[in-house]
Amino acid sequence: MTPRSHQSDSKARLHEAVLKLVTPEQPDASVRAIARAAGLSDGALYRHYSSREELLGAVFAEHISPMIAHKEGLVAMRASIEDRLREWVRSTYDHFDREPDGFAYVFLTNHKLPEKYKHSAGRQSALLKELLHQGQAEGVLLPMPLDLAATIFVGLLLSVPERIRTGVLTTPASAYTDDITRAVLRSLTPDAEAGDGKS
Repeated sequence: MTPRSHQSDSKARLHEAVLKLVTPEQPDASVRAIARAAGLSDGALYRHYSSREELLGAVFAEHISPMIAHKEGLVAMRASIEDRLREWVRSTYDHFDREPDGFAYVFLTNHKLPEKYKHSAGRQSALLKELLHQGQAEGVLLPMPLDLAATIFVGLLLSVPERIRTGVLTTPASAYTDDITRAVLRSLTPDAEAGDGKS
């Protein structure tokens, strides 16, 4: 194994150890615990990263970057808001089904990210608000504050992975795509508001 491939292997093992140990239930795994889980010394971790936070930020960016790229495409896509919201739900659940530990690490675990990773942390939220803004501008979605609309959407969206992790729901998450999309649209569209008024 060349020095470069050995270095890449060590970083990959550190990243895997982070996903195993830094969870919503236990977000504070130590440098020593992470290094031991990776089969490395504390010093080996510091040869790759200046701090625990730098390591955790790198793992965060690695997992959220592909999702951001996909969501950027959704915001720019020429398709109905309903179809794009459904695709947002579907692709999110597909990611959870493929990489449940990575998903839980990014979306369900509290982080104190270094400054250079905070843009990644906020980018997906900004994209969601842009998509919701488009829907409101077209008159498809209710004209509520974007932070509120995003809170409703994210609350519904993340409820499925959270409950799969606790054993309340069964996998795959993608099986709930249509149900959650309908719930989102019932919450955010004027037709749903009118229907509520009649009941």
